[in-house]
Amino acid sequence: MKTRINKKRKPSKTKSNVDSDFIAFQAQLESYLYRLSANKEDAKDLVQETYIRVKQKFDTFKGNSTFKTWCFSIATNLARDNQRVKNRWKLEVQDDCKNASLSIPKHQQKIISAFENQAEQQFEIAEHINYCFTCIAKNLNLEEQIAVILKEFYQFGRAEIAEILGKTEGVIKHLLFNGRKELQIKYEQRCALINKKGVCYQCAELNDFLQVKPNSQEKIKKLKLKERNNSETNLDFRFNLINQINPLNSKASELEDTILQILREVIDDK
Repeated sequence: MKTRINKKRKPSKTKSNVDSDFIAFQAQLESYLYRLSANKEDAKDLVQETYIRVKQKFDTFKGNSTFKTWCFSIATNLARDNQRVKNRWKLEVQDDCKNASLSIPKHQQKIISAFENQAEQQFEIAEHINYCFTCIAKNLNLEEQIAVILKEFYQFGRAEIAEILGKTEGVIKHLLFNGRKELQIKYEQRCALINKKGVCYQCAELNDFLQVKPNSQEKIKKLKLKERNNSETNLDFRFNLINQINPLNSKASELEDTILQILREVIDDK
């Protein structure tokens, strides 16, 4: 009778194709880290550091998850130590940014210049909804924020998110439920687009400030947000809009990043 030899399963990936496979999702990884940090330089630095760690630790990759999931796990662990990622923002931070922009001429000029540098002189309300999500999501605790972003915008399943965060699937289910519920509450408190009860209408105000012909109502109507009459459905609709936008290279990415820069200045000054 032959003795059965148990062989350890080896990952099919080899060091020779690490570079090409990493490059295949590098843009996604950078946009993910930008959503967490709200800072382009931090996102670039974290991608570079992730790549270095991936090369250093490749021998520890057992193939229990996909290579992409493993890399996102490394990136997420690095991001957790970044101060801009760790910082939570108060819900009213957008109001502080608006007030600073109105009262400080240099901020207004930055916004106008960024808009004028766009290839098309059109304010994209959908892209501002993407910017707004970054601000609202920074109100969540970090693990809820990460779980929601990974699932809704990078299509990771619960098992993969559990691998990335080092949690059980049950914990991830809890984080996703709480994160979504908290986002719905915060949007109800903030956003005046749908039920007119929220305090924030910045997307319309910015549109009418930057456009020669104010047309925010026409653009909002085209989004059809008003036709969706419950907070969960509206959250999913927002997610669908955001999924169509790459925050690093969309039509209005420079404008929206300029607004984030002003917002970060306001946070740092307080």
